[in-house]
Amino acid sequence: MTTPRERVEKTNRVMSRERFQELMGDAVIALPQDLKSVLRIVDDPEVDDESRVRLAGALLHVISEGTSIPGVRGVLQRVGTVLVIRLALEEARGRSPAALARHLDAAPELLEPLDEQLEVARAFIGDGMTVLAQVVEKLPSLSHQGHTARECVHDVEHSNWLYDTVHVALVESMEIDEDDVSREIKGAQQIPRALEARLR
Repeated sequence: MTTPRERVEKTNRVMSRERFQELMGDAVIALPQDLKSVLRIVDDPEVDDESRVRLAGALLHVISEGTSIPGVRGVLQRVGTVLVIRLALEEARGRSPAALARHLDAAPELLEPLDEQLEVARAFIGDGMTVLAQVVEKLPSLSHQGHTARECVHDVEHSNWLYDTVHVALVESMEIDEDDVSREIKGAQQIPRALEARLR
């Protein structure tokens, strides 16, 4: 027999999972558009240098099909991508608040829900967020096809390559089916389990 407190905790877990599924489902569907917004932030010299490099690394992580959450695939792996980008954006906003505030006007769908998305993710995933934070810490050192994150910020040729490669990926490998998202996001409980297993 469960106690009232246990019933409340169970209800809160269910509500947390449902809100996580709702927010992350929307974020996965919006991912192609969000990548274009991130490109604009990377290209903005008023955003601090380290944040731009980290976000360029996030784009390299996406186009190289990097894995954020071990043991999951498809839509659930895209959730890891979405969260890595948002953790990098949160750091960028802390370092360059005025510049990111200007981008809020151009990309409200990406930046307005940032706080709630991360708050709900932290509540739902718990300690497993540490694994994603470790991925974010490694973003500045990423490279793909001979292009480093730092070069993609500081060198015009590499910057143009990043822009072109992201747009090619949007056409060739970033097609997202809303029905697939709606179906697969229901398995979101695998995410905290997979991340906690990595911690152990």
